[in-house]
Amino acid sequence: MNNKFFAGLLAATAAITGVISQASSATAAALSPSDAVWDSVQPTVLNKAQTGFNDAPFQPFVQAEGIVLAKSKQFKLDPTKLKLKYDYNVSAFFINEGAGYRNQLAFTSKGATNTSALLFKDISCEGTGCVGGWGGNALKMGDGVSMGQILGGSQLDFSLRADGLNRGAGANVFGTQTAMNEDGLQHVVAYAVNNRYLLLGFEDLYGQKNASDGKNENSDRDFNDTVFAIDIGEDNIRALKVPEPSVGLSLLGLGAAGIVLRRRRQSSIVK
Repeated sequence: MNNKFFAGLLAATAAITGVISQASSATAAALSPSDAVWDSVQPTVLNKAQTGFNDAPFQPFVQAEGIVLAKSKQFKLDPTKLKLKYDYNVSAFFINEGAGYRNQLAFTSKGATNTSALLFKDISCEGTGCVGGWGGNALKMGDGVSMGQILGGSQLDFSLRADGLNRGAGANVFGTQTAMNEDGLQHVVAYAVNNRYLLLGFEDLYGQKNASDGKNENSDRDFNDTVFAIDIGEDNIRALKVPEPSVGLSLLGLGAAGIVLRRRRQSSIVK
């Protein structure tokens, strides 16, 4: 696996401006390696000349291993809480891949819109700018597919079938819901970019970093194996950035408690 793309994302988290989204979560359904969706027909892949999507602003994230995303303005989101507030015609765009595996990507939507679909059947990229290059040339940077209209109140979940093109039902599936991953580890990081897109970076190897015993695959945990931009619209991105009212209320409660405490102290001093 090539380690030049989205390298050091975990180390970069503390340096990235923003707070984790507190948007409420609906119940998400995990896809299994043998789920029928993996064998379904891939939607028509359109190139960036057809969609007008510009992948160039996303490509600067390609950098050397371990370098923090300096001066990044990306807003870190909780990948387990990707719930849309407003109806939107959602699209997914391939940014780059740094994997030796021939991965596959699918999504599910639960709530107001209940659906699941395969997005990319063979995530492989060759040529100038592609980080991977271990075989296969199914995608070009910026290629996109339509996910259709997703209604507000729908919870999105994205799942990666690791080396699914070769392993089929014997592959591991990793999704945004950490608790549903077989190894119990996080395999997706999410950021809001340009106030319109979700940027998703996946780790496709099973297990803890550098572990090679049992099912462990000596993972480097760099989350650069497949990287996508999901267009969910400005209104939905804005909603994901707003903390739940309960968070604000709890902070207000702490402030009020502090005022009461100070008043009590002042009162005791006067006496």
